[in-house]
Amino acid sequence: MNETPLRAGRDGPRMPEGRGYQMRGSGATVVAVSPEALWAIVMDEARLAAAIPGAETLHRIDEGERRAYAADVGIGVGRIKGTYHVSAAFAEEIAPESLVLFGGAKGPFGSSSGEGWVDFTPVDGGTAVTYFYAILITGLVARVGGRLLDAAADKLIEKFFARLAKSIVAQGKIGAA
Repeated sequence: MNETPLRAGRDGPRMPEGRGYQMRGSGATVVAVSPEALWAIVMDEARLAAAIPGAETLHRIDEGERRAYAADVGIGVGRIKGTYHVSAAFAEEIAPESLVLFGGAKGPFGSSSGEGWVDFTPVDGGTAVTYFYAILITGLVARVGGRLLDAAADKLIEKFFARLAKSIVAQGKIGAA
């Protein structure tokens, strides 16, 4: 993990306070472009929107100096499905190395809030993307159960990176490593 001002002295993202299902996770993947090209994609509203599974809309809602996005996203966990209003603020951007994000979602069956860290590291064949998150989920969706929520989060993340890779290939690997 990269040591940055917002991460200083911490082992991972902070869990928001409150009652509900606490979900922590991490993972890694390799994307076949340079960190600079991947950074450009993440900072491009249209290309980012195309990579988000279930995104119906995505637009910038910058908060002062912070880049922020809002989206309406169709999300389902088992039979609990609905459109959620999702927001994310890029609290710390160290191009093209790391991001610290704060965000959440509100929808018909509950809400969530959390913090995420994303690191981009150059490797042979592209960029290693490592991510860590801490999310508090409340409402009916929190009562569905941990295993189902954890599995759904893993699937959403897998789909995001698969769609991101597909968009990179479709654009001819601009900025390929």
